[in-house]
Amino acid sequence: MKKNPAQDPAKNFSISEVSRREFCGSMAGGLLFLALPASAVCANGAGTDANADAEKNAEQNAGNDAAAPKEFPCFSGIYPHLANFNREGECGTGAVVPWAGKLWTISYAPHAPWGSTDKLYEISPSLEKVTRPESIGGTPANRMIHPESNQLFIGPYVIDAKGNVRVISAKAMPGRHTGNARHLTDPANKIYYATMEEGFYEVDVRTLEVNQLYCDSNRPDKTYRDILPGYHGKGFYSAQERIVYSNNGERTEKARRYPDIESGALGQWSGKDWEVVLRNQFTEVTGPGGILGSHPERDTIWAVGWDYRSLILLVLDGGKWFKYRLPKGSHCYDGAHGWNTEWPRIREIGDPEDLLMTMHGLFWHFPAAFCAKKAVGIRPRAAYLKVIGDFCRWNDRLVFGCDDTAKSEFLNKSPFKGTLAEPGQSNSNLWFLEPEKLDSELGRPLGRGAVWFNETVEAGTVSDPYLFGGWDLRGAHIRHDAGKSVNFRFEVDLNDDGNWTELRTETVSGEAWIEFPADVKGEWIRVSTDTKLPNATCFFQYAMRETRSAGPRDARFEGLAAPGAKNFCGSTFWVRADNQRLAVVSQMVEDGKPQAKRYYELTEESKLVRSDRDFGGGEQGTIGRILNMVEVRTLPENVYRVDEMSVICT
Repeated sequence: MKKNPAQDPAKNFSISEVSRREFCGSMAGGLLFLALPASAVCANGAGTDANADAEKNAEQNAGNDAAAPKEFPCFSGIYPHLANFNREGECGTGAVVPWAGKLWTISYAPHAPWGSTDKLYEISPSLEKVTRPESIGGTPANRMIHPESNQLFIGPYVIDAKGNVRVISAKAMPGRHTGNARHLTDPANKIYYATMEEGFYEVDVRTLEVNQLYCDSNRPDKTYRDILPGYHGKGFYSAQERIVYSNNGERTEKARRYPDIESGALGQWSGKDWEVVLRNQFTEVTGPGGILGSHPERDTIWAVGWDYRSLILLVLDGGKWFKYRLPKGSHCYDGAHGWNTEWPRIREIGDPEDLLMTMHGLFWHFPAAFCAKKAVGIRPRAAYLKVIGDFCRWNDRLVFGCDDTAKSEFLNKSPFKGTLAEPGQSNSNLWFLEPEKLDSELGRPLGRGAVWFNETVEAGTVSDPYLFGGWDLRGAHIRHDAGKSVNFRFEVDLNDDGNWTELRTETVSGEAWIEFPADVKGEWIRVSTDTKLPNATCFFQYAMRETRSAGPRDARFEGLAAPGAKNFCGSTFWVRADNQRLAVVSQMVEDGKPQAKRYYELTEESKLVRSDRDFGGGEQGTIGRILNMVEVRTLPENVYRVDEMSVICT
């Protein structure tokens, strides 16, 4: 068989020096590059500490813009050298904002209201990364540009137009910062901050003096009092003489087990008492002003949330709230605890009239003019399987800040994982994507959601409007326990003006599947019944047709071993805890017989560095320990079964 460079123990080689076939063959077909290292690695394999001194980092990177541009390895939009690491149970990306000629990003820990090992990062157009020495960490996801003072507020940091950074200390403003909003009465001089535990502050944009409006529950002085039901704050925005704040969870053991209980809230405040708009889980709260904030007198406010039935969109238009429902692209983000969503967003990505929304596994077209009087144009765009904390357009590419690899499992336990080892260190990265690929190369959208789900429905009750336009394939599953035939009346909004036209009436005895032809027009659909039903469901299933052909086999996959192959290389991987490198345990199979295992580390330069050390011992930090961590785990018995049609999880 052909000798592979990865088999030569004396050679440290770069991926760029070998063919795709050779690399894939040596690495069993691919790597999770989101977990690649971020620290410099020496030729002998020695790495730097995960949290090297930030001030030294800033000095070393000073003047990089003047140097010749450096070519960094990139894999499907992932640059390994831009990965972020911390010493916490999670390392998410809270915000990504172009400002002062650079891209600014912040990482966050899962619960750090008083600071953490997370950092503020500054990335140049040539992709040189600087860790700012002012970093104090925390759990920040807020960002807003304040036009009057020409400053970016991101996490606890305030950055002027020249890139100078000031910091608001955790002592002055404790909490997990989740949002900023324009001030209701003095927007030129003050800005609001909100935290995940209902801390609310107003900050002087010039002096950074902090005035506490409501106490964060993490304060030890116990002056905190609940102002809204629910927990786990997310969105924050101001317009129409009020501020609107959302939370997406419930802090109970029951919420960790059951996704269909009452959870979360959307609240509003006009300067006196808080009031609940809707007792449901909500995340993003924003409007046409986006990251610049609103025109308080006139801007629409959009609030995006969900329940166990579907997504929910609330729209504040002319001082009144309007409710709509949208399908979910995935149920992976569900949970009454609210821990699975991070920060969905609605942001401009180049076209000021056509915004991008992320929510429950789908990218959406979201019209900037969307309001109750013009409730038209929300369309599915693409599907994704990521956790995205923020995104923007920068230098003609989209940049998504992701929450990729957490050391802590949290509630993500499953019998299908068996005893699979956790990563050695939490880390995440940015994902760069050409805008045209958003529509051409990502997943085709699927949409699922209900207006009723196993619930009592009164006769004549009309459901919430549910998105109907924009999908190629549409159908609805109806079920009830009335014990007799029942009429279900479907209506559509044809002209996007709130006037409803009957589409069809279906007589259903027990249950039925209804298809809606592609030529049936309508922006929104709703349903009602002529009989009280004790246990009714109306569940919509949508999809977009796949118009892309498979085409010839991509050369990038030539390194994959064919079924029945007797000569190949298999590898297992583990994110090391001590040096921000990827541990690779490789084993050749020759003529069907496994050969000796070999150990490599993959560096941030995408070089496989061979180690000739033995797999001895088992203590922390040794090769033996790594071998144990990457050992293939067996699944428990009776967690799945296979029939002729599918795999069934039990």
